[in-house]
Formats: sequence, C-alpha cells, structure tokens
Amino acid sequence: MTQTSQSVTPGGIGEDGDGPATILLRGPSEEAWGPIWDQRDPARMNVLAITTQLDPLEWVDACERQLGELPVKTGAIRIGTPIAPATPERPTHETVDLPLTAVERPSDLAELYTAINLYITEWLHTDQQTVIWLESLTPVIEHVGTRRTASFVEALAKRLRMTGAIAYVRVDPRDHDDHTLSMIGDAFDRVVAVETTENAVADSREQRVLRVLRDAGTLSIETIAGRVAADENAHHPEGRDPANARLVAIDLYHAGLPKLADDELVSVDWTGRTAALAVEPAHVDRLLDRTHRRDD
Repeated sequence: MTQTSQSVTPGGIGEDGDGPATILLRGPSEEAWGPIWDQRDPARMNVLAITTQLDPLEWVDACERQLGELPVKTGAIRIGTPIAPATPERPTHETVDLPLTAVERPSDLAELYTAINLYITEWLHTDQQTVIWLESLTPVIEHVGTRRTASFVEALAKRLRMTGAIAYVRVDPRDHDDHTLSMIGDAFDRVVAVETTENAVADSREQRVLRVLRDAGTLSIETIAGRVAADENAHHPEGRDPANARLVAIDLYHAGLPKLADDELVSVDWTGRTAALAVEPAHVDRLLDRTHRRDD
C-alpha cells in the first residue's frame, strides 16, 4: 500500500533494507534533484541519473555541488534526446568516468528497464547502495499512458527490492490531472510531497536572517534585526525608505522567524527572544546557492 508523507528532505527515506524501493517526489520542476541528497553520504552510494531535460554532464556538476563530492560510482541514462558527443565546448567531466546510455524513445519501456538493470547488476558487487534518480516521469506518461507507466514502476520495484536499490522519481503535479497523479502514486511504495525550502527563503529578508545566523550562531532577535536592517541599508535602492531595526524585529517576530521555524531551518526561543540555526551551516549554503541560481 502506498504511504503518503510531507517532507522537505526525503533523502533519509528508504536507506535501510526494510524501506520502500520506489519513492515518488511530487514537486515542482525547479526541485529536480535537491531533496534526495540531504542526509546522504556519497561514500555509501552509487547513483544512476535518468535525465529527460538536464544534460548528463550538467547533472554530474550539480551532483558534485550538492554532495561536496561525487558518489563512488555514477551513471546516466538520457531519455528522448540523443546524448551529444564530447567537444571542446562540451568536454567530458574531468573527475569522473560517467557511463552514458541513451534511450531515444520514451515509449520503449523494455529498453529503459534493460538499461536500468544493466547498471544495477554491474554495481551489485560493490558495498554501496544504488540510488536511482529519474528527473521526470512526465515524458513516459505522455508517451505510453498512465496504466503502462504504473505497470513499469511496479515491475521495476520488484527488481529494486531484489538488489536493495532505491529509486526516487519526480513528477510535477502541475503537469497532470488528479486522476493521473492518483494512479501513478498508487504504483509507488511511498509518495512524498516536496515542500520546497526555497519558498521559505524566497524573501530576501529571510535569506539575510539565515546568513546572519550562519556566521554568528545564537543571537537575540533584536541583534538579528539590527544586522538584517544594516545589511538591507547597505544594499539600499534609490527611492526606498531605509530599514528600521525596530520594525524589522517586529516583522521577524511575527512573520519571518515563524516561517523559518516551521520549515525547520531556524530554532527560536520565544521566551528568551533568541534564535539559532536548526540545520548545519552547509545546508544553508546549499539552500541559498540553489535559490540564487534559480533567481538567475
């Protein structure tokens, strides 16, 4: 039976032998890979990326940025568009041997299954768990329909359970109707609604709070407000009134900090009127970097 949960960091799901083999990440396309990396050790996994839009070599770079280093073994399957050959403008990745496989027709589920199974089988002799990431299930659904897609997921899950591998598959709920999402979700062991932490820091003031706490540890709300106001004034656009620390403190107390606390990014002592990061500083760095790249 499919389990449904809400999570901003579903990376810890399914890492033990009794966990789910297939996890559907329901979230926007901007969150293509971020959530699966949190709480994972690259030295303990092999990763197979199945891309539909992202260039496999771009995926390697993104993976390395997310984890700090690459997994023990990496591979990529490109669905749809043939893989472009390496050129001076598009060189191979300098630090990794990335086996690339192309499945040019999204409708060819037998070829896709075979390609996935080849990687799983080849990596069986390693001590690492194989983690599969499918960028988007939408092209498959569009080409073969909901029922065949669901049957494919169920068949793949049987192979994953036999080998101890796990697959994260993303679908953007904006691309499908409720009936399709329900049928697809039923084929997975677990469905996770990805509530993007980027939404919590979409406002520049929340970003400034995280940067202040990233560098200073626990601070009073008044001190945080003062530093945020000073930073806002340092980047003060023409024609806008300067930030007032007292008003910033009121805004943080009633809006900014509760939002960051709800997303488990910040821990707030409301009685003592202090706040501190609730996550590792490296997590904040990755979050702000993703937000910055998305805004660009």
